[in-house]
Amino acid sequence: MIITDYKGQHGHDILAGTMNNGAPQHIRKFLDFADSLQVPGLSFTAIHDDNIIASGGFKLLWQGVAEIWFLASDRFHDHKKTIIKIVKVKIEEVVLEHRLVRLQTAVRTDWPQAQRFAQFFGLENEGLMKKYGPDGTDYFRYSRVYEWV
Repeated sequence: MIITDYKGQHGHDILAGTMNNGAPQHIRKFLDFADSLQVPGLSFTAIHDDNIIASGGFKLLWQGVAEIWFLASDRFHDHKKTIIKIVKVKIEEVVLEHRLVRLQTAVRTDWPQAQRFAQFFGLENEGLMKKYGPDGTDYFRYSRVYEWV
């Protein structure tokens, strides 16, 4: 498994596959801003045998707060354990390096798989965000708060 800097084309390639077919249709809107998530040191792609497995990263909103994002290809399930380990390590690295006090993400209310994924990484549901999505759909705000001594 190779971890490389994320490129906008990686997002396009992932969404061209079948993994996200069950995802809400609005996820295709990701392509509108896929290139803007290309931030060295904060966005990554996992590649195995020249195939993109997953991409994810962090968008710093302001001092101590970041939004986390993740996209999986149709090859994700073949490498699920490895990807989960990589995501855990990347979260720890970015939280420490940037002394984050809050990590957050938005998850569509009708996508339980994504909700479980967020919860697996210790993010808690803070509540409903009505009409948050680009298509007017409802989302949950998930976050994890870190206390620094």
